[in-house]
Amino acid sequence: MSRLGQHHAAFTSSKLVAIITVLLLSASAAFAQNDPLPSWNDTPTKRAILDFVESATTEGGAGFVSREDRVAAFDMDGTLVPEKPVPIALVPVLTDIKEAVARKPFLGEKPAVAALLKGDEEALHAAGQQGILDLVAVATDGRTTEEIVKNVKPLLDKETHPKFAVPYSKTVYQPMRELLALLAENGFQNWICSGSPVLITRELSMEMFTIPAERVIGSTAGTKLDEREGRTVLVFDGTIDKFNDGAGKPVGINLAMGRRPVFVGGNEGGRGDIAMMRWSKDRNGPSFQLLIDHDDGEREYAYSESDDYSLNAAGKYGFQVVSMRNDWKTIVGK
Repeated sequence: MSRLGQHHAAFTSSKLVAIITVLLLSASAAFAQNDPLPSWNDTPTKRAILDFVESATTEGGAGFVSREDRVAAFDMDGTLVPEKPVPIALVPVLTDIKEAVARKPFLGEKPAVAALLKGDEEALHAAGQQGILDLVAVATDGRTTEEIVKNVKPLLDKETHPKFAVPYSKTVYQPMRELLALLAENGFQNWICSGSPVLITRELSMEMFTIPAERVIGSTAGTKLDEREGRTVLVFDGTIDKFNDGAGKPVGINLAMGRRPVFVGGNEGGRGDIAMMRWSKDRNGPSFQLLIDHDDGEREYAYSESDDYSLNAAGKYGFQVVSMRNDWKTIVGK
């Protein structure tokens, strides 16, 4: 072959390599752009989610779910946002709790209140959802519903989370934000089913999770109709009307939506989400249950139940377990 021919062959070869490289990079970029869950590692968990959504939306397929049945319910604390060092619902009422105890010192004898005032995170977490409700009851006693909710958004925007160095209003788990968006884009109606007080959760649900207030199910504090300055108001009476946790979650979901959710998300750490996950699993037709395992002490918090109740239930009933450490590229976006 002549030098000119060799040069032409070399040029053609290099041009071909360049074209292939460009095509591969373009394909890679397109895939990354089209990936609905970019903050999830490519693990069996991510593939299971994508496969379920595809199956549920493929008309005529064995896993198809009609649009009216595409309902998803998510726990909030520990599932959509961190529940440590304090659950997000407590952030707007911390000052109110301290003021209430100053007025009525005997309120400080409640275990959760004592733990909060001492800064004992372990004891506060051990108090569970009931402890949260005790704290909220102390903070809201005698105050109107309007007085409580007016400070929720401003305080969540102001107070900074000590672990993630962003306002509490920005602490949504990025992978779960993407999951909520994926479900919504595929015709699923997302709901929150939380043990936290419904009044506070409704104030943050739209801004943080793009879930409207009317799709929030939560614990309710006792209220009564009163009149102040010639105007009717609803006033908290310091009691808990309904505790929305554990076996109470399926009851609350049924009252609110009248059907079993197809997709349910909860977390390991408090045992409170297994009942609604089982109720979803036992529906007639396809379903998907996602359990978040807090196993990343470096990027979030590592904690578990002493008897591994939730993880054992996941294995027994076939729930998909999310390892924060292995399945998530990032925890909270900046």
